[in-house]
Amino acid sequence: MTVPIEAMYTKNRFPSGPSLFFLMLYTPLGIVLFLLRIFISLQLFLAAYVLPHNTLIRHVVLRVLYSVLGLVVREESVENRDTSCRIITTNHITPFDHLAVSIVLPCVTPSLYDLPGALSSLLCYRDLGVTRGREVLRANARAYLSNADCPPLLLHPEGATTSGNLSLMKYGSWAFELNGTVLVAGVQVWRPPLLPLAPSVLGASWAADLCFMLFSPITLFTIRYIGTVKRKEGESADEFAVRVQATTASALKLTTSHHTVADKVEYMKRLAREAAAAANPMLSPEVHRMAQQVQEVLPHISIDQIKRDLVHTQNVDLTITNFLEGNVLEPVPDPPPLPPAPVTIPSAVPAASSTFSSAPKPSSSSSSSSSSSSPPASPQESKVATGGAAASRSPSSSSSSSGASPKSFPLNTAAVSFGKSATERMASFEMRKAQLIENARRKFIEKHGLQVPGYNC
Repeated sequence: MTVPIEAMYTKNRFPSGPSLFFLMLYTPLGIVLFLLRIFISLQLFLAAYVLPHNTLIRHVVLRVLYSVLGLVVREESVENRDTSCRIITTNHITPFDHLAVSIVLPCVTPSLYDLPGALSSLLCYRDLGVTRGREVLRANARAYLSNADCPPLLLHPEGATTSGNLSLMKYGSWAFELNGTVLVAGVQVWRPPLLPLAPSVLGASWAADLCFMLFSPITLFTIRYIGTVKRKEGESADEFAVRVQATTASALKLTTSHHTVADKVEYMKRLAREAAAAANPMLSPEVHRMAQQVQEVLPHISIDQIKRDLVHTQNVDLTITNFLEGNVLEPVPDPPPLPPAPVTIPSAVPAASSTFSSAPKPSSSSSSSSSSSSPPASPQESKVATGGAAASRSPSSSSSSSGASPKSFPLNTAAVSFGKSATERMASFEMRKAQLIENARRKFIEKHGLQVPGYNC
């Protein structure tokens, strides 16, 4: 069964029901505890800086100080622990999982932050070039593992935190390309049932998780050693990662999933868009889609005006009706006038021919001189004049035959001829576009039986 990505993360840090009442009672004490632990953390930093590395006294002092800060670690299945493994893999629940593991098993993890050397040492970070690309990370990790005096490398193949209650994210294969043997462990986080503050929530920063860890009375990390897993002969890194993921999920009684870090990022972006649309309905994709439909019928109205009306109506037809009838608070601009059609004199009109035939004929000399002085029209000019005449006759003949009725507006918007120049084609396009918009406007008015002053009444 495929686990939905929404179920893999915790969205709310605070509990509901009776636990919320206990949280309110605990808040004054939690604030005092938080302030005390802030000062104790300064002593922790000083002890980590002064005491020599990889010594028993440093290990004991740090473990006691971490417990005072509320970070308590418990081990399970210690018989499966193998200190000779150079790579340790665990699931990922909080930004402090590596601290919990390093308390009981000295190790370091690749640093995602640009921290000073002393602070990186305290937090068990090692700069391996994570921000400089995957190839740089692989090369630096192999160079680090080649030094036997360095502590093991702790990796989180999931690449991002989850709630740790339902399923594991897909393990990345890069963590299993470095070595053929890994020590597999599982991490579980527990807090008192009366104050079930989530250890990490979706989209929260590590600073927020740290503050709530110092605020909580105790945060118990359970490290369960699952054992060493070796890569089989001929097994690819992807297959090895799938097998380690299944082993970890089975030991923690979880399921496996194919969701990756990229899926989590897309899910967070979708939640951010939904939150923005809820705060400002005009940013909703559905409102934008309906606004585009309205603007196809009423192109002279701005998209913002249309969206403001759609927020209230949530209906395309009602919004169009409101703008046509003027039932909006904002002034509606008048539609642009139709572009004038080119006026040309047709070459063959019966009335004009009869008029010209009754007129006196000019003398042969004058006719010959006029014919010789006027140059003959080019084929392109005569074709444009004929097309313009046909286009100008189409609406005039239709309107004269049926009066001012909206139904009599011509439906044929095809061009008579294809213009030779860009200017002619653009003029024809603008004229046909205006005619199409007018047809759509008339059809809508007829469909809803609207009476628009100055338009059809």
